[in-house]
Amino acid sequence: MDVDSARDDLAFLRALVAPEDNWQQQFGRIYAAAGGCYSVQMAMHIGQLFGLLPGEGPWAQVVGWVPTAVFVGILLWVVRRGRGAPVGTTSKAVGAAFGAVGLSNLALCLSFGSVALRLHSETVWRLYPCVVMILQGLAWSVAYMMRRRAWLGGVAIGWFATGVTMAAFVTDVPAYVAAATVGVVGFMLAPGLYLMRQAGARA
Repeated sequence: MDVDSARDDLAFLRALVAPEDNWQQQFGRIYAAAGGCYSVQMAMHIGQLFGLLPGEGPWAQVVGWVPTAVFVGILLWVVRRGRGAPVGTTSKAVGAAFGAVGLSNLALCLSFGSVALRLHSETVWRLYPCVVMILQGLAWSVAYMMRRRAWLGGVAIGWFATGVTMAAFVTDVPAYVAAATVGVVGFMLAPGLYLMRQAGARA
């Protein structure tokens, strides 16, 4: 038996199951920022439904794209600021899961967007956010499997339920927007703020 190899394997296994929560601070900031940006977007969509904001023209493009542009800017700033910080096994695993989901979202956006444009179908385009919500649930499921904390699993279930509910009301715009709003506020903004608070309490 190679003693050095066995020792290295044991150290890896200990790191894998250790209660390392350094990922919470940076991820919490990113997720809270995303929740804040998209909560504002949902509020603007609600304003459109009630006739308080224009539903077409340049304003529709602002509602559709500006929140994402703002979030991307915040994301780059947070990642750059956190560069060089120690990264544990859990941080890498959780980061890899959400990074993979982010890349998948980009591919899905191009896929659904091209089909919706070709068919001139808003219904097809509305299915894209439903899939995004379900992929968020997938990423949170990975976090739950790594940490085995019930609230992480609860967030995952919440995302799954949001995606399914939005798909069920894909042709009912008010109900669709209401479901999306509950998902963004309840399962993006709230968990992000909670993770930031937990990380701050441990600091």
